[in-house]
Amino acid sequence: MRRKKESRKPVILGFSVTVAILFSLFFGIILLRPGIPIYTLPSSIPQYSALWGPYIPSNTQLFGWENYTAIRIYNSSYPTQYSVLLDMVDFNLKLRPAAINSVITVSFAQPNESISFAFVNQAAFNNFTTAVAPDSGTAVQAGSNTMYYVRNSYQGQIQFGWLGIIPAARGIAFAIGNSDAKQALLNCLTLKPANSLISEISVRRMLYVANGTAGHLALGVQQFAGVVPAANSTLTVVDHAGSQVEIRRVLEFNSTNTAVSQYDIVKRNYLGVHQFAVYSSFVLATEYEVISDLSGAVRLVE
Repeated sequence: MRRKKESRKPVILGFSVTVAILFSLFFGIILLRPGIPIYTLPSSIPQYSALWGPYIPSNTQLFGWENYTAIRIYNSSYPTQYSVLLDMVDFNLKLRPAAINSVITVSFAQPNESISFAFVNQAAFNNFTTAVAPDSGTAVQAGSNTMYYVRNSYQGQIQFGWLGIIPAARGIAFAIGNSDAKQALLNCLTLKPANSLISEISVRRMLYVANGTAGHLALGVQQFAGVVPAANSTLTVVDHAGSQVEIRRVLEFNSTNTAVSQYDIVKRNYLGVHQFAVYSSFVLATEYEVISDLSGAVRLVE
């Protein structure tokens, strides 16, 4: 009986070694699949700053920023989807696209609220601060910013909501609604740096892959799966590249193994994309469009 037991040990050991080798080969093949460019991000990722950084909380579901000033270099009539962003009926005051340098749209799941920010020229900002000055007695302070309950006219309908005045950035913000809108806007205007989206390590890593925050025509983050179910979030940036528009999407996954295993799925979901690469737990998908399609590319972040 002793001999039989001893004779089984090499079989068990051999089986274990075989499994270990196959396991290692499997993951080695995943990580070394030919045709997949794989890069490792550095352990130290820089902190980034941006005009939108101080106002976007980390619990944002969807966020988009459009740099109107830069976009108009290539499309002087942008944006064409509206002629008036805000029409404050209480103050007989309109905010038109020509006065806007850049805009932010931000959406939350809880509460279900959206906020629009416009960063404007000095003349437009002076008009707003002058118009709301008589209502200072009913204003709500949000740090160095001020909020007012107002009426906005949109497509012939009156919207009640909260207007935010942001002196440090010449910003105008508007959230439709009552108490939830007020709280959502207040959260944005009193945001602590540690609680901002731009401070999140996953977002910083995505920004690193996309070459930071500077110089983009548009930039957006969605913190949900989107077209690739295994992705945690997606960063989209739009840039000018010679006679073309460059669109880069950075999809975040749980690990490098997951990113590599999802590589073909990403390719199938972004058929117009020209280049793909894996950066640690992220997949970068880069495509190019003709400059005449700039407006459509920018609206990808909305």
